[in-house]
Amino acid sequence: MTSTLPAPRHTAAPATPAGLRRWYAVMGVGGALGMVTAAWQTVERIAWASDPSAPSVCEINAVLSCSSVYSHWQSAALGIPNSLIALPVFAIIAATGLAGVLGSSLTSRFVALVFALTVIMTAFVTWYLEQSALAIGVLCLFCIGCAATILLAGVGITRVADGLGALGSGRLGRGVGAMVATGADLVAWAGLALLLTVMLTLGLLL
Repeated sequence: MTSTLPAPRHTAAPATPAGLRRWYAVMGVGGALGMVTAAWQTVERIAWASDPSAPSVCEINAVLSCSSVYSHWQSAALGIPNSLIALPVFAIIAATGLAGVLGSSLTSRFVALVFALTVIMTAFVTWYLEQSALAIGVLCLFCIGCAATILLAGVGITRVADGLGALGSGRLGRGVGAMVATGADLVAWAGLALLLTVMLTLGLLL
């Protein structure tokens, strides 16, 4: 007996909207540079743990000195070196950006999760830089690099999350959507970068 059932159709996953590819690329670049920075910092920290007197590329002067920061509790606020936390976070951001550029179909829930992870990481980096400038009085170049890259990634993931409607139709989604529509999100990320710069400068001068 011949089957009359229709042949199954294989529906391809929707491609990444063309307008979002550049923002996926922005977050991918931010994530990749953050991975390099965090990995380099991890290597430097391991070397410092083995020999605190060993020379480091980050030892520039009394203000820019990674080893002076490593010895404070803030550099391992969650019980492990901060770079070991930053490394997987940046890896997730970089992988998400690459997947989007290559046209992968990402669920709204996953994109929302990456957005939340980026915001949390941004808050943590902001706190850490505040502690470095105002409490410790010394800056780590690698930490500044992580701050710059997470801000860059934040610009990309904000645009991607809004473009995919990943933040829903509630207050958060509508708020972010309104910011993106007017370009206020770019102003907000640039404003945070400026705020960090001013905070670091004043903290070290006072």
